[in-house]
Amino acid sequence: MAGASAPVMDEVEFRQAIGCFATGVAIVTTEHDGQLHGMTVNSLTSVSLRPTLLLVCLARPSRTEAAVAKRGSFVINILGHDQAGISDRFAKRAEDHFDIPSLFSVRDDGLPVVKRATNRFYCQTEHLYPGGDHTIVVGRVTEAEMEHRDPLIFHRGKYRSLSDFARETALEWYW
Repeated sequence: MAGASAPVMDEVEFRQAIGCFATGVAIVTTEHDGQLHGMTVNSLTSVSLRPTLLLVCLARPSRTEAAVAKRGSFVINILGHDQAGISDRFAKRAEDHFDIPSLFSVRDDGLPVVKRATNRFYCQTEHLYPGGDHTIVVGRVTEAEMEHRDPLIFHRGKYRSLSDFARETALEWYW
């Protein structure tokens, strides 16, 4: 219906509903003007194979979102099942996420990477789009690394692993 305003969904209800969609957990990292930046994300998706594009949503305003826009390159670090603590650390705003050097390393190009991440995607920023309280970043993947470990999963407000889901499914199936 033209001109009619769409109904507005309650934010808490939306968060509970979308939380039923299990996602992986990643940390986006970058460097700009000698400062390292990073944030935890779970809105990440493959966009295209030709060219190789990923989409990630970064909270705004944030230092990481601004640094990705200015630097034009970033790393997506997919976390392993045993890295929930690192996810929590990078989810906190306005803190020095890099004050424990044993958690990360810095490449020759200055980009920080999370140690023991299951996968890393090195990206060049292709597009930035406004998306409500986030910036939608489309990155061209230029390189990838894989360590083949089970990923960290976020589902219904809790961290989980693939083995958690297997156990729960087996119990449900049994009963």
